[in-house]
Amino acid sequence: MPVTGIWMRVCVIGVGRMGRRHIAAARGAGLQLAGVFDLSPEAIATTLAECDVPKSMAFSDAEQMLLAVRPDAVVISTTAPSHSEFVCAAAEAGARYILCEKPMASSLEECDRMIAACRAAGARLAVNHQMRFMEQYIDIKALADTLEFGGLRSMVVTAGNFGLAMNGSHYFEAFRHLTDESVKEISCWFDPNNVTNPRGPQYIDRSGQLCGISASGARLIMELGADLGHGIQVVYGCRNGQIIVDELAGVVRGIHRLQEYRDLPTTRYGMPATEFNRKIAQADVIKPTQDLWRAMLADRSYPDGASGRHAVAALVAANLSGEEGGRRVPLDRLPLERKFMWA
Repeated sequence: MPVTGIWMRVCVIGVGRMGRRHIAAARGAGLQLAGVFDLSPEAIATTLAECDVPKSMAFSDAEQMLLAVRPDAVVISTTAPSHSEFVCAAAEAGARYILCEKPMASSLEECDRMIAACRAAGARLAVNHQMRFMEQYIDIKALADTLEFGGLRSMVVTAGNFGLAMNGSHYFEAFRHLTDESVKEISCWFDPNNVTNPRGPQYIDRSGQLCGISASGARLIMELGADLGHGIQVVYGCRNGQIIVDELAGVVRGIHRLQEYRDLPTTRYGMPATEFNRKIAQADVIKPTQDLWRAMLADRSYPDGASGRHAVAALVAANLSGEEGGRRVPLDRLPLERKFMWA
């Protein structure tokens, strides 16, 4: 039965920069903050000051907080290696709604354990892949499916060095959502040198190039070179046109064949066309996460554990392929227990 967030208490595990955004998102969705935890005293102090949190809500032990508060909802906004532990602890403590940051986990075995723990406890598990709630994807999905554009066949992401796991994982979910297909296999080519991870030297997140293919042959291509330092541009290739999105500037350019040329072969790629330019909301973190909360609480479509696992499977395949110089790696034959040091 759908519920609202009013009077629901939420605890946030991990209150670095992203965790503080989660506090704003949860409050915006109507949840009441009941506790925060972080291993860093500095992060706690910043949170108390910036987010107007009373000191009595700050805990030095996450499991102690869960047992003391018994929250209705929990946000896990730590780095990936601890996600599984905290999700399972939240489910065991009786939380009915759990929102975990991406990447969902460090291994597929951890993903499966999280999903099983939430299922056993009757908890809803969401992963913070908010693409379906963002205008830059809502508009593109609607446009690509029109007769004018003729259906999405490729998605090409060219960006600065934002990390295959840190941000690239979002595009696995965006591709799955936009095409209604999972990635079937991946080839990936790593850059020879790593740039130091901003989350700390213990974390490794590769840069390079990637090609993923779905069962129908739709393509996801990412150019995330270590020598690229600005921007996120996405070109959506359709049967009859292209949609180009500058995600940081919030600009969309669309171009498609005129109706009378729509059925000509694809080799006639230079036919007369019509085009438009429009503004969309610039990339944002807080509002789409609020919308995710509202969808989960109302039992509408939201990125669940299966969605998060698909993104992790794509990351595993990409890392295995990159280690072997671009070998095609199918997502249905991956090692479950191998762990990766994503942040």
